[in-house]
Amino acid sequence: MSRSIRAVVTAAAIAGLALTGCASASDVPAFDDIEAQMWDSMVASEAMGMTGAVPDGMDEDTAVIEEMLGGSISELQIYGSLDGSATAVRFGEDQEPTMAFFGDDVYVSMDMMLQTRGSMLPEDQQEAITTEFAGKYADISDDFDATNQGLDMVDLLNQMRSAAESGQTDDVTGFNFGELNQEGTYMQLESESDDTGWFYSSDSEDETAIMNGESEQYIAVSTDRDAPRLEHIRNGETRMEFTWDDEVEIPQRPSDDQVVTEQDVMAMTSGQ
Repeated sequence: MSRSIRAVVTAAAIAGLALTGCASASDVPAFDDIEAQMWDSMVASEAMGMTGAVPDGMDEDTAVIEEMLGGSISELQIYGSLDGSATAVRFGEDQEPTMAFFGDDVYVSMDMMLQTRGSMLPEDQQEAITTEFAGKYADISDDFDATNQGLDMVDLLNQMRSAAESGQTDDVTGFNFGELNQEGTYMQLESESDDTGWFYSSDSEDETAIMNGESEQYIAVSTDRDAPRLEHIRNGETRMEFTWDDEVEIPQRPSDDQVVTEQDVMAMTSGQ
């Protein structure tokens, strides 16, 4: 693509994101005016999904985690109901959960366990076990140490809110909401979507910085004054996407025939 064509396409994309713009920009509320309502609206939702969230301090472990779990951190999705009944973790929207929490019951994917530990087994045994336990889950509720905290979507939101209200970086997203500029920008959430958002940056006061790709620290909030909710967060190289309610798949508890017991594993590895 020639430079002139590329320049035209880029300019058109920026213009599209900015919409018809300037008049609507004056209607963007100050972040302080919607922040409390944003947190309240999110907690009051039925379900939430977060994709690409890399908790603060986890950056150095990213490569190890990706190798162990066989997925990209950018595709890591934490999702579930906001009544605390079901939460799961997976890599990619089309993938099965690698770990799921249902109250005090905790299940981990046998596919993931075999991927991380299978190399310790003889090759022929590894192949047989992988085939036998494909798509199944181990119930690790009893072995899940009492000091380990399960995942709960409301707890995650409350952690984010508590950190934001105290002006600290939250451990869930690694983002500091307290550093956001009060003045925002009105744009489309995505170039291929008609949905709009209010964008607030923490690394630039220039209202065109987000549109021009110059800002690397910002949030996008749905343009709903009654129930504003996070749509995505940009934090350096990390982009986190948020989905809500009907857009979120509620994790389902594994059926009895999907659950593998310790006895099943022992019998398989001993050749019984």
